[in-house]
Amino acid sequence: MLNMLSSSINITMAIVWIIVIAVSIIIEEQTAQLVSIWFGVAAIGGIICVLAGVDIIIQIVVFAALSLILIFLSRPLAKKMMQNTEIKTNADRLIGMKGRLTKAITEDEKGEIKIDYQRWTAVSVDNKPINENELVVVKEIQGNKLVVDLIEEIKIK
Repeated sequence: MLNMLSSSINITMAIVWIIVIAVSIIIEEQTAQLVSIWFGVAAIGGIICVLAGVDIIIQIVVFAALSLILIFLSRPLAKKMMQNTEIKTNADRLIGMKGRLTKAITEDEKGEIKIDYQRWTAVSVDNKPINENELVVVKEIQGNKLVVDLIEEIKIK
């Protein structure tokens, strides 16, 4: 009778660990935050404990210990992944390029610059006016606008 009860508990715990694995995978797939997957991996330790016939308390301790170890080991990797929030685009190559304004920048209106055969809306660095046909350099990109600064031309006599 006791052996039968123990067998029933082991089957139940195996089902519990399988559910933990499934739920962890589903949560990880939905969030992609590299946290819940470690609970699924730790639940495999719980299944191994069930197969070895280990007591429920020890199964839970093994699960908790593996979860903590895996989270702390993966923390530097997750932290590194989260630091890179800048999304690079092919427009980044425009930074540092020079061009002439095709439409003046005033305090009230954005100007226009043509670079690489494409027209871009332009604003000045300090919101200062820049005349049409002036030589400018692209300092940064803000949304779909290029932030430009006037290049002072040196006149040689």
